[in-house]
Amino acid sequence: MTWTQRLRLFGGIVAVLALTAVLTLVFNQRQAQALSTTGQVVSAQASVGAAYGGVVTQTEAGDGDEVKKGQTLFTVNSPDLQRDLSQGLKVASTDAFDVDTTASTVTYKALSDGRLSDVKAQTGGFVQNGANLATITSDGSQYALADFVLSPRDYERIVKGAAVSLRLPDDRTVEGTVQSVSVTTENGQAKTRVTIASDSLKDPKIAELTHPGTPVAATLSLRDDGPLAGPTDGLRSFLIKIGLK
Repeated sequence: MTWTQRLRLFGGIVAVLALTAVLTLVFNQRQAQALSTTGQVVSAQASVGAAYGGVVTQTEAGDGDEVKKGQTLFTVNSPDLQRDLSQGLKVASTDAFDVDTTASTVTYKALSDGRLSDVKAQTGGFVQNGANLATITSDGSQYALADFVLSPRDYERIVKGAAVSLRLPDDRTVEGTVQSVSVTTENGQAKTRVTIASDSLKDPKIAELTHPGTPVAATLSLRDDGPLAGPTDGLRSFLIKIGLK
């Protein structure tokens, strides 16, 4: 065997060993990840409730409108309010509504900035006491909920603050972190719901992809307890530094 052949053989062995090492590290990394079964974007929501029912005499906002805190939304002429006032009851205005004791009307207001939806109040229509007139989805409150089916061992490896990748409907990926975890156990498996905080979901540039109910696919990073945990973390850091991950 010539020196050239020996060098080629040595080089081939090194290449095989390197490839095997990389594949082993990749496999080990995937073992430290969990994929969600379902996931969706969620936002903080508040109901506009009717303290007094009656006939809706004016509407100043509709489905899909952006509203500001304190903005007037609906005015209701209320026989119930008129009765309470005639009986000497004191009915005061609040942050949620303004009372006109002379006209016996209640004007409901937005309690936060956000988008109006599920509007039930229509001019000329009647609303009951306690009815939900509309829903306000608060701006900048988006987060994600994702469900996982895990073994008890994998459930134990979820760490608060762990990284989570969220794939949006357009295949764009944004990053988040584990905020809280809840679990129920069925047939020896941990059915786990993870609340995921992500500033990227609040980015106005992708607002059309982050409405409440938008489906997402979540990849959760589990604590890596294997013997290759150190090398895997080192390789991941190296790939990030050179722009390959």
